[in-house]
Parts: sequence; C-alpha cells; structure tokens
Amino acid sequence: MRIFYISLFLLFFNQNLSTLSAENIDNLIFKEKKRTDFKPQNNIQFLKNLLKKNQNFEINNHLIALYYKKHGFKTFFVERKSIKPLAFNLLNKIENDEVLKPNIKNFFNLESIHTQIKKVQNTPSLENLINFDFLFVSIYHKYMTLLSKGSIDWKIFKEELEKLKENSNINTNWEKYNARKNIRKLLYKAVKKNDIYSAINKVNYNFPKAKELEKKIKEYEKIAKSGGYIKIPREKRVLKKGQYSSEIQLLRKRLLQSNYIKADNCLKEEEFIFSEETPVKVKIDKNTASININDKEQNNCNKYYDEGLYEAIKEFQKDNGLTQDGVIGKKTIKALNIPIEEKIKKMRLNLERMRWMPRNLGKKYIVVNIPAFNMKMYEEDKKILQMRVIVGEKKHPTPIFSHRMSEIILNPYWRIPQSIVKKEVIPNLVKNPNYLKDEDINVHENWDYESIQYDTRGIDWSIFLNNDLIGDDKEAPMRFIQIPGNKNPLGRIKFLFPNKYSVYLHDTPAKYLFSQKNRAFSHGCIRLSKPHELLKAISEEENKIDFENSEKILEGKNRTDIDLERKIPVHIVYLTAWVNDENRVQFRDDIYDYDKIQEKILFNKN
Repeated sequence: MRIFYISLFLLFFNQNLSTLSAENIDNLIFKEKKRTDFKPQNNIQFLKNLLKKNQNFEINNHLIALYYKKHGFKTFFVERKSIKPLAFNLLNKIENDEVLKPNIKNFFNLESIHTQIKKVQNTPSLENLINFDFLFVSIYHKYMTLLSKGSIDWKIFKEELEKLKENSNINTNWEKYNARKNIRKLLYKAVKKNDIYSAINKVNYNFPKAKELEKKIKEYEKIAKSGGYIKIPREKRVLKKGQYSSEIQLLRKRLLQSNYIKADNCLKEEEFIFSEETPVKVKIDKNTASININDKEQNNCNKYYDEGLYEAIKEFQKDNGLTQDGVIGKKTIKALNIPIEEKIKKMRLNLERMRWMPRNLGKKYIVVNIPAFNMKMYEEDKKILQMRVIVGEKKHPTPIFSHRMSEIILNPYWRIPQSIVKKEVIPNLVKNPNYLKDEDINVHENWDYESIQYDTRGIDWSIFLNNDLIGDDKEAPMRFIQIPGNKNPLGRIKFLFPNKYSVYLHDTPAKYLFSQKNRAFSHGCIRLSKPHELLKAISEEENKIDFENSEKILEGKNRTDIDLERKIPVHIVYLTAWVNDENRVQFRDDIYDYDKIQEKILFNKN
C-alpha cells in the first residue's frame, strides 16, 4: 500500500501537482483502484502515508502535510527538474547565521543536506525532487522557529535564575517575546515573491544596528583567523600622555588591529609635542624626517605616548565603558587583552538576545540598556534623546521586559516598600525619633496618600527591630509614604508603565551618582539623569502635556497625574555588545553575570 501511494503521488506530480484539488486526488485514487468499495483518502492522510517512507525531517509529518494542503499541494523549493534558488538562499542564510554558527551541527545536518542537493542535481527524478522539497520545508520550519523563539533552552535559563533566588536571595526576572507570525503563511508569500528573505526578515531581530553587528562579527573573525589580538604586557605603572614606554609600539599595533589608528607609526613632526612630564630636547632633521632625543636611541617616537595615541585610547575606553581619561592603567590593559574569541562570543550572545525582544519596537519608543546605564528614545529607529540612568544593583537587579508607558506623575509620593521600611526606616527611627519628620515621611493606614494618617509620636519603634512585625507589601499594620519634594527619592517626575514588577522610570535628587561609571545603585527602578528632557520629548506629540505649565507645577508640591493618549513602548534590555550610532562596536561589563549563565547554555553544547 505504501508503494502505491508513493507511485501515485509521483504520478500527480508529473501531471502538474499544482492543479489537483482534493476531489481530483480522491477520484484518481478511486479510478486507479477500480474498486467500488475503496474508501477515498483525504489529502492529509495521503501525504502522511507518503511521508512514512522518510522520517529524516525536522518536523512531524502532519505539519508538513499541512504546509502542502494549504498550498494547494504545490511544491515550494523545487521546479520541474531542478532546485529553486529559494532553497539555496535559505541554506546560505542558515550556514551564515552568526548566532547559530558555533552550534549549527546541533540544529542542522548540513553534510546530509548537501548530499541531498547533489543527489537531486545528479538524478532529478520525481521521487528525489519531492523528498527534497519535504526536507526543505522541514528545514525552513525549524529555522524560522529558531528565529522566532531564539535558540537558547529557556527552561534551563529560568532554572538558573531560580537557583540565584534560592542560593543568593537575588530575585531576577527576564521575559522573552517570540515573533508572533504564522511562519507557514510567510513561506507561501515568499514562494510567490521568490524571496525567502521576505519571510526571514519578518521574524528575525529588529533591534537598531543588529545587521551591522552581524557584519562586525565577520570582521572580528578575520582578525581571529590571522592570530587574534596582540597581547599587551601589564606595566607596573600607569601610562599617561607624554611619557615613554617600550610597550607603546605594541599598543599602536593593537589599536591598529581595531581601527582606532590608521597606522602604527609616529605622528607628523608638527604634532610631535612633549609634555612637561618628559622634559627632553628635540632635534628634528627635516631632510631625513628623523628625530633625535637627547641623542638616546631608545627614546624614539614609537615609544612615546603622543596625542594621536592618546585620542585613540580615549576612544577605546569609551567603546568599552571605561573612564575616558586617556590613562593606560590596569582596566584599560585588561580590556585590550580580552581575547577576540571572547568578544565574538559576546557579540553572538547579544544577537541571540535581540531574538528575545518584541519585533515591533514601536514608532516612537524607549530603550533602557542596563549594562550600559543609559536610556535612548527613538523615533522611526532614529535616536532623538539619550541620557544616563541608574539601574538596580546586583542584589536587586532591574527586570528585563517590555511594556508601554501610559501615565506620568508630577510631584509623586513615594510608597516606601515594606522591605525598605524594615531594613532602613525602622533602624533609623530607633536611632533618631525625628527621622520621619526630617525625611518628610508620613505613616498611613493604607497606600492611599489621602488615607488616615497616624500620629507616631508615642510609638516605640524598637519593637519592630529585627523582626517581621512591620509586615510586608501585601499586609502591614501601617504604610510609610514620603511626600513630594527634594528629599523624595523619586524626585519630581515619575513615568509609569504598569507592570507586575512595579518598576518605572523616575527622577532622583541624588544627581551626583550619575558621574559614576558603574551606576547600579537602585532597588530595581530606573533613575533618569534628565527627566525634564524626557517629559519635553513626550510632550511634543502628547496633547495632554503642556510642558511649560508642567514645569510650573513641578516648582510646587501638588501631585498631578497625566494619562497619555499615545502610549510609548518601553524596552528594558540587557545588551553587553551592540553597534552604536557611529557604527562602532560597544562592549560593557556583565554586571548581573547573565553573560556567564547564557553563554554556558548556548555555546557549551558539544
């Protein structure tokens, strides 16, 4: 019976498969059998029987059958006696996928696929063509699923986060967003357009400069194949502009590898200036362009930390999240000596993370990148605003998720979490009975700042010390609320996108913290260095916000709530490698150790 179905399907294919309806197929089966008691098979069962011959597909037979049923039983990747370019383009995309490349063998048997291609090319029989088409439909489905959902084992990652919570009491949260696309319908359209990329681009990452990051990986791989980065020995002292060192020449070569300088030679003679830290007499022979320094051969310009090298070092420090002072110390040397293979791995990991984000970021949207400690607002993928932010400390990590900003509060009250009341407020009250008055904190019966306010003058706060009598965020005998003002840690503006993590963007009176390089200081919420600028950027398209009037309100203490007509997508992300607006690769420290966890899951599969 199986052989009969296969031969019959080949007959259909030869008679122009695309024109056969379900009724045609049933009639042909009935006619071929010449038996009045034969029960016609429906198309799904027909294909199922045919598919039993070859079980080497990436998806189940029923799903493959569905692809063909909804496509009128037409082929996708083969023509009359040849393979369509569509198939080769799909395979090329898979083989050059920068995320999957290290583990491609775990997902696809490329050797077998190429064997099948040669088999069809050498013997384009109907059976070989049909089996090839089935194979590539399954390959397409699996690859599109990987693009839609990412290639990480999310269950294992969530288990690792649970371990952090159990072992270190660190409550971490990360939400993944699959591409909400019908990949089967995308294939139908791709075949019609003869363009497989039209389907791939619908489910692949859509983060700004993601494609550029792919290209940068290829550039880095060329350097890796040629031997990798030059190793810079660690000096006992720091190097500053104007000083000499035998390592300067190596630094030039290392920076040349990363295109921070265009040549590893010295500066032009008019740029060759010495600082007071290295007081030497310079004699320049203009005929030979040679430089004599105190007649000491070792003091040549290749060992001199000149202006050009200084600017290159500062640019490198900027791209790696270091202090841009041009001083070559331990941190700068350490960053220079990170193996290029580790950088490539980090870049691939971050491309994978981009496949966990919503594909439609929004027309006007906000991105907060935790490891970069910054916030950017985009419109039509063009950056219109940028500022420094403070994020959650390692013990209180800011969750990674996306939501939509729907409300802005001017002069907000701060409902102090009960955990902070227990750990900070109560101990301070035991030491200083006037602490509540000094900090503008009132005690209420519930979270409503207009609810009954308690007189706390007679309370012995020591009875709440080092115990759970003060309650938690769900149930407590009293609630502590700080009124609007300069002492309020929420500052003067609060940007709300209601979520289960109670995280939001807000102002802060502690402006001095924004001068720090590592700005992980909060309990999870995100503090903005320029909240007024964000308010202004939103007001330009929001009818409910009069920016000038809002500024006047902020001079007082009256709370004002503004519901936004146009909700703004907010994406809190965790990127430790990306390409910036100047097309330079940026690297940042793994402040929550997520790189370590995810790299182990993604790249240690062999």
